[in-house]
Amino acid sequence: MGGRDTRMGRHPAVGARVPPLCLGLSLALALAFPVPLLSQPVLRPPPTGSQPPVAGAVAGGAAEAPAPAPASRAIAQLPPPPRPAAAPEPASGSPPGSGRPERKPETPASAPAVAKGGDDAAPDAPAAPTPAPKDAATGKPATDSDAADRPQGGAAKGIASEPAPASTHDPGAAAPDAAHPPQDAADPAMSAAPLYQGLRESRVDHALCRVGLRFLGVEATAAPAVTDPDDRDCGIARPVEVRAIQPGLVLESPALMRCETARQLALWMRDTVIPAARWLEGSPRISSVALGTSYACRGVVGGASTARLSEHALGNAVDIAGFGLADGRRLSIAPRGDSGTIEMAFQNAVQAGACLYFTTVLGPGSNEAHDDHLHLDIKARRNDFRLCQ
Repeated sequence: MGGRDTRMGRHPAVGARVPPLCLGLSLALALAFPVPLLSQPVLRPPPTGSQPPVAGAVAGGAAEAPAPAPASRAIAQLPPPPRPAAAPEPASGSPPGSGRPERKPETPASAPAVAKGGDDAAPDAPAAPTPAPKDAATGKPATDSDAADRPQGGAAKGIASEPAPASTHDPGAAAPDAAHPPQDAADPAMSAAPLYQGLRESRVDHALCRVGLRFLGVEATAAPAVTDPDDRDCGIARPVEVRAIQPGLVLESPALMRCETARQLALWMRDTVIPAARWLEGSPRISSVALGTSYACRGVVGGASTARLSEHALGNAVDIAGFGLADGRRLSIAPRGDSGTIEMAFQNAVQAGACLYFTTVLGPGSNEAHDDHLHLDIKARRNDFRLCQ
């Protein structure tokens, strides 16, 4: 009993703590969710025989309003929302329910103009008489002579003038002077560069060519540009002055020519002329070359027309008149026909072999103007065409 009393004595103490614990839990829930608990409207049934009061929600500590009806009944008893104002009835020309505004009748000012002369063209309404333009200074009607004297740009007051077409001329550009036309228009030939300038080598190409001449044993130095006061197309932009075309094989007179012309001449002498000379009697060595013409500002000689500029005028051509042999003999270029001599064979060999290095080879047998020399040039032609006669 003693033990039981002790347990019974503890049980009332636990039961005494339950009400404060529940109260604390209720207070915590009320503080944690204040809005759902306090914002609900208090709904009371309306008194019998009276109008239903307007439903309203009173939140928190606001003044208490008349008791609203229950939520379901209050919503059912609310007046219906106002209907939008009825749209105006469409015009007779518009279908009902289209929602388009009524189309206003076209006025003469807004009606589109009907092109005249068409198949469906309506008869033109009589146009109102246009008053004659008056002079701006005197106010009197202008005569035909006044209209003719009046500048076209100024229109009479109240009369719309024709808009000026947009000009494509650059206002910042200077107007051409009719009294002094540009030089190109006056002389189209002067607008093109001189012919010799079209053959001008770059500094790199010219330097490489001169290095090649040195390896071939050619004695040549750079010379100033050559021009002619009487013909602007004649000249050499970067000429070289050649004194020896091979080691120990000199030109009887120094000659001006383009570097490429000198290079082809040196190759021809090394690979064709010198080996062919070994077949001559005594196998002599060629010691000199007699040139006819190198650079000369002149036209073509021996052709149908001399108006065309010769390749000599551009530094592209040389004329070979003969060869000097080391034993003192001289072998000149001349018509030899079918003599059957070794000199004929030598001349035919060097003339034919020159066509491997030059694009034009003319000599005895081509025409009378070349019976005493070989004309050799490096004229550029289409598809590398060569003329060998």
